[in-house]
Amino acid sequence: MRRSPSFTELPRYPVTAGTAMLAIGITIAWWAKMDFSSLFESAMIRRGELWRLVTCIFPDLNIWHLAFNVYWLWVLGTLIEQVYGHLRTVALILLFAIGSSAFEFAFSSGGVGLSGVGYGLFRLLWILSKRDERFRDAIDERTIQLFVVWFFICIFTTVTKTVPVANIAHGAGAALGVLTGFALTLPRLRLSILAAIGTILLFGLWAATFGRPRVNLSASGGYQEAKWGFWACR
Repeated sequence: MRRSPSFTELPRYPVTAGTAMLAIGITIAWWAKMDFSSLFESAMIRRGELWRLVTCIFPDLNIWHLAFNVYWLWVLGTLIEQVYGHLRTVALILLFAIGSSAFEFAFSSGGVGLSGVGYGLFRLLWILSKRDERFRDAIDERTIQLFVVWFFICIFTTVTKTVPVANIAHGAGAALGVLTGFALTLPRLRLSILAAIGTILLFGLWAATFGRPRVNLSASGGYQEAKWGFWACR
């Protein structure tokens, strides 16, 4: 696997570095009891506050999760930013953030952290490493095994109620990463794949807003909807 840049090279990767620093700063401030309620996913998404689908990636629950997410954001994000530039990296992070957060909130209780973005970048680079010479050494077998095993460990800890994890965000981010990878490397199918990505995003946005009462699978989904409806009428 290609060696990631040292932290002395932060200025060369403003998008990746900026995203990581926002996550660290907001998480520490949240742990210090500062009010960041406007960043989290809630019924306010249904009232037009769609930015919450992006801002919810910045707070994190604990130091280990934060360290894991920031580390892999740096390792994977700098590879993308080095080749595709700053603006495209912003677009990719937004795509994976919105897509993974929308599906997590639509079908579960919503989540926090960069892991959906991380899985999006991982799967994108997995495809690019096989189809684009510029990324030939971007991902190695050990990294692939780590992400795959971790994906199933997270499902296990959620099912057993040991540690709840945003598994839907992981899966949605990974799926969007694969599709984006093929869109970038299969010019003849690009329009069709982009249409599929757009359809998935539109469905996710509908499901996270007006469609949530119909599709939510979490045990507390009905209670949440009733509580939000009560407060909306007050």
